[in-house]
Amino acid sequence: MEELNDLHLAFIDNEQIALVHVEGNWQSEGMLSHLAGRIRRNVRRSDMVLIGEMLCLVVLTEASLEGAQVVARRLHALLADVEYTIQVLSGASARSALQTLHNAQPLYMIGSEIDAAPDGLLVSGQCAGDGLPYLAFLASYPSHRLLHLVPYDLARRYHCVPVGVERGVLTLATCQCLEQEAVSLFEEVTRKSIFQVRCEASLVEDVLCYWQNLATV
Repeated sequence: MEELNDLHLAFIDNEQIALVHVEGNWQSEGMLSHLAGRIRRNVRRSDMVLIGEMLCLVVLTEASLEGAQVVARRLHALLADVEYTIQVLSGASARSALQTLHNAQPLYMIGSEIDAAPDGLLVSGQCAGDGLPYLAFLASYPSHRLLHLVPYDLARRYHCVPVGVERGVLTLATCQCLEQEAVSLFEEVTRKSIFQVRCEASLVEDVLCYWQNLATV
């Protein structure tokens, strides 16, 4: 584990951030450290998970207070066996709290090499009945570059949207598992492997509406 330093803080200071601060006690300290890896797997690679003495911090980049509150609610399931308090901050308050904690004690980063959610995703840690990871919400709309990878009409037809891409794998959010025929079609059109995540129909509709509006601007 790498210790948080002033260079990391300088980079964070330039980001729009939110902070989820989980505070334990002497009985839960070891358990918090153990669960930090599980938390790491349930946030984006661009986010940061830190551990210190009797605390765990989740630093969310490009996230609103509302988004951080959703993450905090998701953490309750992971921390069911731990006695803790939780605080959610955003913007200047989050940066100030992080700096204060950093000044008070060493903070160590849980490595991003642990399988984390693709950037732009916040995953619940639970899976739907079909085995697809569940996408709780999007921290931001997909980028124009990402949307251009998939024809809008094809996404509308199959009621799914691109939400992440990494190393030749395109992540599609769908409210219903795509059949292999549809997956093969997306792979042929995008020339990428397809990874599916389940989400609510309202999320797909919201992104499709945003996408359609982009085309009319």
